[in-house]
This record gives sequence, structure tokens and C-alpha cells, in this order.
Amino acid sequence: MDKKIKEVKNIKCDCKNCVFHTVDSRCMAGTVEVGTRNASVCGDTVCATFEFNEDVL
Repeated sequence: MDKKIKEVKNIKCDCKNCVFHTVDSRCMAGTVEVGTRNASVCGDTVCATFEFNEDVL
């Protein structure tokens, strides 16, 4: 099943092992959810939309 829906405009993604990542660093998830609720610095945030791409191994 192809999970890629459509590009999330103006989002650059460096997470090469996500099913929504493209070779030119775009996100094709359709929408992006970012967490966590209690973040106080950039390093505390995560992409909650991330799904591991087993084909990247």
C-alpha cells in the first residue's frame, strides 16, 4: 500500500527512513502532526506523523 498522499507544502524533511520522505526532502503525508505538548526547545519536538519505512534498510 502506498502511504504517500500529497505533498505538505513548505515542509522540509530530513528523516530518510520515514515512509512519507522523498529523495528531495519533501513530506508526502498530506498533513503533519508535531509534538510534544511540553516542548521547551527544538530538540523536544517530534514528528508524530512519522512511520518507519522498512524498505530503507
